[in-house]
Amino acid sequence: MNKVYLIGRVTRDLELQHYGTSKRSYIQFTLAVNEYNSATKQDSTNFINVVAFDRKAEILSQYITKGHKLSIQGKIRTGSYFDKNNEKKYTVDIILDDFNFIDNKPNVI
Repeated sequence: MNKVYLIGRVTRDLELQHYGTSKRSYIQFTLAVNEYNSATKQDSTNFINVVAFDRKAEILSQYITKGHKLSIQGKIRTGSYFDKNNEKKYTVDIILDDFNFIDNKPNVI
């Protein structure tokens, strides 16, 4: 089973994009997810890449701005690409399946 549940804040305003000449839309954004470390008694933040497609992307781009808190469900997708120096880079993204708005007012991250 490949299922992820996260709660965090969006790190920047969302921009709806489209595939080439296709009408399929998507957004890519980063979710800042806090994690408490009981050993150090400190919070740390993980920055998680999230991708949403089609209607979910359209809804998020209309209503979410930097600092909004979201609950998301999705699946992990790994990938790779070659950068401008022809070095292989690896990626990990969460492909959004579902989401819930946690608050109406954004907090600045």
